[in-house]
Amino acid sequence: MAFMNHAWLVGQMPLLNMQPVGIYGISYDIYTRPTEDPVPQGWQSHRSYTYRQLIDLLRADGFVHHQYSDYRHPNITAWEAYNAMVNLVYMEPFSKLATTVKGMKLHYISDLNLLDATNEVRVSTSPMPLSPFRKGIRGFHRFTPRPPLPP
Repeated sequence: MAFMNHAWLVGQMPLLNMQPVGIYGISYDIYTRPTEDPVPQGWQSHRSYTYRQLIDLLRADGFVHHQYSDYRHPNITAWEAYNAMVNLVYMEPFSKLATTVKGMKLHYISDLNLLDATNEVRVSTSPMPLSPFRKGIRGFHRFTPRPPLPP
């Protein structure tokens, strides 16, 4: 089974309990080679199967798909979200996640609409206004709009 530093985890509880209740997301990435390489160098498993296992566990804890390898819970405490993330280590077979995870992070989203810039950066035919936030070497940039990409 995977090693977990429970003493360190218990030490994080007061800090996690001070965080606000709200939208928390879990982002993860898995190494392909250790997942798909044959035994004993790897798990001889399809990467998609490993991702599916993670997705099923996150959904069982109430998380919904956000984008790519990013799932969010709309109303949860930081401790509950962190606990859900750490408990992914118990995915079967034991130690598979511990030996294949590239990265796994918990993040807080204070306002989903405020922090979503999809429409602002999406390619469109409408002219782009000058941005007071983006200054290049020769002053402010304005790029030429292009027609939308086909679906």
